[in-house]
Amino acid sequence: CILAMGQVPHAGYLEVDGDSLYYEEAGAGDVILLIHDGILHSEVWDDQFSFFAQEHKVIRYDRRGYGRSSPAEGSYSHMDDLKALFEQLEIDSAFLVACSSGGALAIDFTLDNPQKVQGLVLVGAVVGGFSYTRHMANRGGHLPENFENDLEESIYYVTEDPYAIYAKNTEAKERAVEMLQGHPQRVYARQRFTRRVPPSIRRLNEIKAPTLILVGEFDIPDVHAHAGAINAGIPQSRRRVISNAGHIIPLEQADLFNESVMGFIKSSITN
Repeated sequence: CILAMGQVPHAGYLEVDGDSLYYEEAGAGDVILLIHDGILHSEVWDDQFSFFAQEHKVIRYDRRGYGRSSPAEGSYSHMDDLKALFEQLEIDSAFLVACSSGGALAIDFTLDNPQKVQGLVLVGAVVGGFSYTRHMANRGGHLPENFENDLEESIYYVTEDPYAIYAKNTEAKERAVEMLQGHPQRVYARQRFTRRVPPSIRRLNEIKAPTLILVGEFDIPDVHAHAGAINAGIPQSRRRVISNAGHIIPLEQADLFNESVMGFIKSSITN
């Protein structure tokens, strides 16, 4: 990833409990930390990484089990990994921009570490403790009964699934397939989220950080329901539906996404 004016990002690995987390950082200023979804790895942020680095310090990482990070064969938690990222990279506070299950992680992290979160951008996010329908589980009856491996399942989601990427966004589908073929590992079916008592859905009113909720027009109904619940729960949060997008908005509608997020961050800083 080459940035504006020939700037090259810094890339490296963090050691966490004997495993390694791959990360990249670039730019300077208020920190924007990008947290990917459960299908793709941190390359999904290519269009955001260079754009945001023009005015901010941007960090993205592969969650354990994804991309260039360790395969996650042992016990771990995404929450502990995110806390380790903050500690080892000496991040005092950041705007968390997080997709899907990464959004659930960002919400949990904010509840545990409110002083470390300047703002939240939740993209097609879900929240712990809120239910899912059968329609979500079988993708409206479209999901095949079994897959040969994780790569085949991932490619199904970004090419055939009616909700992950809107059917007309063919370039986004092609880019997603390239990303998966380059770094196919993922642990979508085996993610370890700590059970929280009470669940996060019941604690959303505790979040005081400015919050923007983005959801794709053609995303699955359950994600729209989660977005509504999050919007209702977090005081003063704002929700926007992005046209001509499914679940992976940063890849499908990059310019509109970047404009929306940058405007939100600028207004949050000035206020």
